[in-house]
Amino acid sequence: MKSDSLIICPVYNEETYIKDFYYRLRSNYEGDVFFVDDGSTDGSRAFLDKIKSKDTFVLRHNKREGYGAALLSGFDFAKENNYKRIVTIDVDLQHRPEQIPSFLKELLEWEVVLGSRYVKIINTLNIPKSRLTINHYISKLIKVLFSVEFTDPFCGFRGYQDSFLKKAEIKDLSYGIALEILLEIIRQGAIFSEMPVEAIYFKDIGKFLDGLDDPQRRLLYYLEVISKKREEMDNEKKISVHKPAS
Repeated sequence: MKSDSLIICPVYNEETYIKDFYYRLRSNYEGDVFFVDDGSTDGSRAFLDKIKSKDTFVLRHNKREGYGAALLSGFDFAKENNYKRIVTIDVDLQHRPEQIPSFLKELLEWEVVLGSRYVKIINTLNIPKSRLTINHYISKLIKVLFSVEFTDPFCGFRGYQDSFLKKAEIKDLSYGIALEILLEIIRQGAIFSEMPVEAIYFKDIGKFLDGLDDPQRRLLYYLEVISKKREEMDNEKKISVHKPAS
């Protein structure tokens, strides 16, 4: 019998971590899991082929399409199959699978549950300085622009009720999807909570793909994502104000 919850796991060349991740995940969660292999060229593919089953689904992109594209494929699967609670988690063990049950429990009360490395700072010693700086800057900017505070705009460990995802208008194919989702929370007026998660960074983790490894370029890209989404939200307000009575 299909579970009412789904864990979405984007994958791109994660052979170093994926086996450990999967068995830790399965030690803490018995429901359905959806892996999106975003064009991996390493041993990740063989491992995913091995674990496919009636409750472990695998979708493979023929080539890398981007982190956002992987999440969107997962969201489409969740909506098409009517899952009620959906959690996204990275496979590189920057997130602890042991916390998945806590996210699912919170989703009984909140429309969105956001993992945050900063709402309760456990350890920031291993966080690259540029990431910490950009994170704090974007957090402050969103608060100034929208009067809503998110302490960690980029954490990929998040949970959603299906009602939120079904109304969400998100389309960024890269890392900017994290910001789009936050602005969707604002647009919908969704109720959300932040859950403390540990900041875990390994020595071989840290590079951004899609040409965004340069911090300055990455910041400009994030600002563009916010600007476009804000313009869409403003236009939506104008349409609603000027819509003629039926």
